[in-house]
Amino acid sequence: MKSLFRKIFAALASACLLTAWTASYAEMADLLKKCTICHGEQGISEESAYPSIAGIPVAVQVDAMHGYREGTRDCGPVMEMCRISEKLTDEEIVELSEYFAAFPFIRAKQEFDAQLAAVGAHLHEDYCEVCHGDSPDHADRSILHGQWMDYLRYSLSQYKIGARKQPPSMRRQTEKLTDEDIEALIHFYASYGAEEGEAASDK
Repeated sequence: MKSLFRKIFAALASACLLTAWTASYAEMADLLKKCTICHGEQGISEESAYPSIAGIPVAVQVDAMHGYREGTRDCGPVMEMCRISEKLTDEEIVELSEYFAAFPFIRAKQEFDAQLAAVGAHLHEDYCEVCHGDSPDHADRSILHGQWMDYLRYSLSQYKIGARKQPPSMRRQTEKLTDEDIEALIHFYASYGAEEGEAASDK
């Protein structure tokens, strides 16, 4: 009889675990669907207003989502990001970050001004390279090379005026940038989306 009870108890415990796992999987699938509406399948955005988040380090993504959830990071015109983030648990933030970080970053192909890009290359070396690297493969922080221009234009302008939380080391750099410097940097980062040997557009 005791053996029968143990079998029944084990079966019930397994059923409960399976139900909990199924519910958790369904919830995560729903969250991923919400994320990919803007950020694209596997974190590769197809719209310039939304950043690609594939391949961006987990710590960077976790920090960003905590900022959105706690109101220290401005959502700007895309308020849906804040509405989604404010409901996330710490565990969900980590799981989502790990999911998107596991995919390779794919550079966005965009038109850019070659002359501005050349100016931006020097600015990046002087102000940004220490943390953001000399290519997407060498970035310790968020990936800028090949990121969408409209997103960078908005986020860098927010950093410049202090409207978006940033480390003191970054703040010291962004406050030195003029609007013209930011535009040059954006074109430099956009130039990484060109195929090897492909000429940049000269406007």
